Amino acid sequence: MNSRRRFRKALSFAQKTLGRFYYVPYCAVCDEAVHPPLPSPFVCKDCLSVLPFRMGAERIEWEGPFPLYATFFYKDALPKLLISMKFAGRTDRAQALAPLMARTIRRHRLTADAIIPVPLHRRRKAERGYNQVSVLADCLASSVDTPAVDSLLVRHRFTERQSEAHSVKERHLHLQDAFRLDPLCPAAVPLGGRTVFLLDDVLTTGATMAEAARPLLEAGIHVTGLVAATGKDRYQGFLTAADQW
Repeated sequence: MNSRRRFRKALSFAQKTLGRFYYVPYCAVCDEAVHPPLPSPFVCKDCLSVLPFRMGAERIEWEGPFPLYATFFYKDALPKLLISMKFAGRTDRAQALAPLMARTIRRHRLTADAIIPVPLHRRRKAERGYNQVSVLADCLASSVDTPAVDSLLVRHRFTERQSEAHSVKERHLHLQDAFRLDPLCPAAVPLGGRTVFLLDDVLTTGATMAEAARPLLEAGIHVTGLVAATGKDRYQGFLTAADQW
């Protein structure tokens, strides 16, 4: 038994050593091989210098009753990054975006007791295989040392894709009463009266963020909204980017 344990430890050490010699990291934005050290995890120096950061404009002016922050404008490389993360299994791009979003949290000295990803309906999740916002929440949780809780907020009513809606009013109608809290979630009671980060990947009209926050606010949970990207032309831009991609 001891010899087997020693063999497994030696094999693990050999794999890690070989990985350091032969693994070439790549940039999650341009997909080109890069040489460490990277200025930010999974992003090369050239890509980092041209990402559309919302420096000085991270707090979003919107109609919602709680503060909302975005790290990027929804333009340049961001549509490709977020659409591929959502539809093409490029969850490595969540690993690239999360540390950059964590800088927004630190710059504004935001605090919370949990990160709540905007959920998918179970039917949509079965079609896609995963919820890209939950993946992003897990990565962000590691960056800011705040737990991600993906079982509290539930999308219990199936809706059409928001990107297919033709107007802001239609988006709100799609999502009316679409979200609720799971009373069996262990975090439901402890989070009462506390603050959570409500996380989404893209803010278009704000309908999803507002409706997802509603059951949290009704339960006495304070909300700070976080999204990876938004922009003035975000609604049309998403459809255009999806067609081009």
